[in-house]
Amino acid sequence: MAKYAWYTRATDMLHRMTVLTIIGGSLYMTGGLVYTLYMNGKKYEQKVIQEDKKEEMNQLEGAVSSTE
Repeated sequence: MAKYAWYTRATDMLHRMTVLTIIGGSLYMTGGLVYTLYMNGKKYEQKVIQEDKKEEMNQLEGAVSSTE
């Protein structure tokens, strides 16, 4: 195996660390984005379900009070 100069090894190591940092950071940010979108979707879904239940209750109350 050929022996490389110290600056070639240092440059290679710096390049590898840079690439790994970029890839790792991208994966971390993508994971955070996916998690945030998922949690916001669940909160919105719960909000819509609660609003629908309130509308149904208001309609039922209106129907009962109008028949009296």
